[in-house]
Amino acid sequence: MQRFKALLGYSAAVLTIAVAVFGPLFWFGFFDRLAAASGLRIDPIYTGGEPAQVLHRTGERGNYDVVIYRPVARRAPLAQGGEFVQVVLKPASALPATIREQIDFDPGGRPGFIAAFDCPRHEHATLRLDVEPLSPRVQALKAVRRDDFTRLIARVDDTIVIRVPLH
Repeated sequence: MQRFKALLGYSAAVLTIAVAVFGPLFWFGFFDRLAAASGLRIDPIYTGGEPAQVLHRTGERGNYDVVIYRPVARRAPLAQGGEFVQVVLKPASALPATIREQIDFDPGGRPGFIAAFDCPRHEHATLRLDVEPLSPRVQALKAVRRDDFTRLIARVDDTIVIRVPLH
């Protein structure tokens, strides 16, 4: 009987360790599927919205893409910041040393603004964005870095993320 109790105790310990190791693999997948089925989405303030168009460019360092997102409007009445448009340039390693890109973010067919910045090779270098508005909806920016969620330029891995505030 003593031997049976010891065998039962060790078996329970091995089973507990197996559940502790392999249980999260099951539960993470279960909760991931549950969240996906619920229709929950991350707020566009954080993601930058949905991509509207992708422009393929060729530069001196190689080919890169300019992804222009749909404008994101402020939805919460007490939220800081206003409407903005996000532009992503990737890969940053293929971008020319100086970028001056006309951005058409609305379906009118006319560029809304010109984004200009220097793109140094060093990934920790400070980026500064200048925005020249071509539309009355766009706010002019000069030497912007990471001011807030609606006006910024940041390097994220091998991409450059730009957000330009709108009126």
